[in-house]
Amino acid sequence: MDTRAQTPQDFAVGVSVLLVTIIGVLAFVQGSAIAVYESPDVQRSQPIADRTATYLVENFTVEGTRNHLAYNTTGGINASLDADTAELDALKADAGLLVATDRRANPRVNVTIINASTLYEGTREPAVDDGDTLAWGPDSTDRQNVARATRVVKLTNTDQCDPVCWLVVRVW
Repeated sequence: MDTRAQTPQDFAVGVSVLLVTIIGVLAFVQGSAIAVYESPDVQRSQPIADRTATYLVENFTVEGTRNHLAYNTTGGINASLDADTAELDALKADAGLLVATDRRANPRVNVTIINASTLYEGTREPAVDDGDTLAWGPDSTDRQNVARATRVVKLTNTDQCDPVCWLVVRVW
């Protein structure tokens, strides 16, 4: 009969294996534990918000820069979104968001640029350039279940975005 008791090394190895297992499980399930409480509308709209934000950054970034958007130029983001309809139909068509079926309506999209200085002050008001509010599309203020995608950007030809701005895309 073996009368050897548990040694400190046995305990340390056992606890280490238990901790590694628990940490591994939490690392693989970190988003899905909370996602069950999120609205299905947000889950369905989140990829659309991400795709729209990515489309805007990729198509309006000045060549040779990173996340530095052409703003007050021909073909810049301001001119393009200002020329669009109130529902941003051209943006939705160009970004491939028009996916209406019998069971799903086309998404509503709002694009807003927020200056870092207002973020520092604790507000998230859209930036204002020469009296123009840098927000396009329908207002999402009182909406529930809004998916958001945010990108950190700079704008050309304006004193906004000092040092940076947030490009926020809201979809519902």
